[in-house]
Amino acid sequence: MNVVIVGAGDMGRYIAGMLSKEQHNVVLIDINARKLEIASSTIDLAVRLGSGSDWQLLDELLDLSPHVLVALTGDDEENLVACSIAKHLGYPRTVARVRDSRFLNSSRLDFSNVFSVDYFISPELLVASDIVKYMISPGSVAIEHFVHGAVQLRTMVIPAKWKKGERPLRELGLPQDIMVGLIRRADKLGFRVIFPHGEDFLLPGDEVTFIGESEAISELHHFFGIPQRIVKSVVIIGGSLTAINLAKLLVQREIDVRIIDKDYDKCVFLSEKLPQCTILHHNATDLEFFNAEKIGNADLLISCTRDDETNVLTACLGKEAGCNEAVAILTNQSYLPFVGRLGINYAVSPRICAANHILSQIFSETVTSLISLYDNQAEIMEINVSMDSEIVGIPLSELGSFLPQDFLIAVIQNRGRVMIANGNRIISPGDTVIVITSPKHVADIQKLF
Repeated sequence: MNVVIVGAGDMGRYIAGMLSKEQHNVVLIDINARKLEIASSTIDLAVRLGSGSDWQLLDELLDLSPHVLVALTGDDEENLVACSIAKHLGYPRTVARVRDSRFLNSSRLDFSNVFSVDYFISPELLVASDIVKYMISPGSVAIEHFVHGAVQLRTMVIPAKWKKGERPLRELGLPQDIMVGLIRRADKLGFRVIFPHGEDFLLPGDEVTFIGESEAISELHHFFGIPQRIVKSVVIIGGSLTAINLAKLLVQREIDVRIIDKDYDKCVFLSEKLPQCTILHHNATDLEFFNAEKIGNADLLISCTRDDETNVLTACLGKEAGCNEAVAILTNQSYLPFVGRLGINYAVSPRICAANHILSQIFSETVTSLISLYDNQAEIMEINVSMDSEIVGIPLSELGSFLPQDFLIAVIQNRGRVMIANGNRIISPGDTVIVITSPKHVADIQKLF
């Protein structure tokens, strides 16, 4: 696939890198030569110095037969203009990043038609939504939905009191409509990702990704003895756009919200924007302030500043002050493996959230959704099975010669009926199949299905 990306910032480089690893052809555009130099030194791609609103530049790139243009600069207007120009020049698909959530509201104007954008992406809103999903899901560290919500993917940490670590998965007695998709286990080198089979085990401390019918998954915490989480009060550190989106979602759930920010003007802005919230003007790295304001009494502390180090520090201070749970937003993926050791309960990356949603849009029609896990060590794909697929009509138990070891067919949707895959299932043309795989097999999987 040929992809044109406008914007060589952190998000643009990250998505370009993921696409390049999967052997897609990427052209990265930016007005900053230094950013392009950084990208080209670490990623196999082509770069062009210029603006996404330069119609002549976009017209020249048509010679490469691009399948999609993705505009990811930090400026909404530039992204919208780039998509509009690209679409009118003949680009098949366009994706635009927007920070202003009003562009997502089509009650008065359909901005997708106004600006010729096939898909809008708002990383700040996605992160806020992911945090809310974490809050309402006991024991979960990640949640995604497939097949229009009928299937849910949920990642949970096996509690320390788990007593069935000696039983293999085939004897564990999990609910019928649930399957274990991935296991992330600590070892001497850090962590390793396991594509599980029947003889594998679940051990206390394992981070396990389950997949199955949404109703069954929602009750999974009972199976592992994880108590229901009740959140009545939340403290948010930082007045970022993500924090504003999150506060609005929490207020809708009638949760008490306090926001701390060290910038006075930002606090004034927040008080006007969020009248239902309590705004505190102070440096959030002050433990004495946390104790004086009884921050430790909050059910959850969420660090939402634009600085990773500040988010880690304030989340740790929140735990020190007595908060039961702390969440940190982290842009730098290298920090993610360490947050658990620091006592931070959950970390979410705007870059990864956005990448997962964007990739689901720019892949071929065969692959309708894609989630990347553990720094791209595993991918969850939702695939429409074509009439020409090589594995149609063959029981899953007999597909060993077709499929690699680090590949798992998890769910089959047939004519609206959702089935957890087992050896007796047969895939038919028109089915929707959810698979878990190593990224190195993505191209082969598209051909297979």
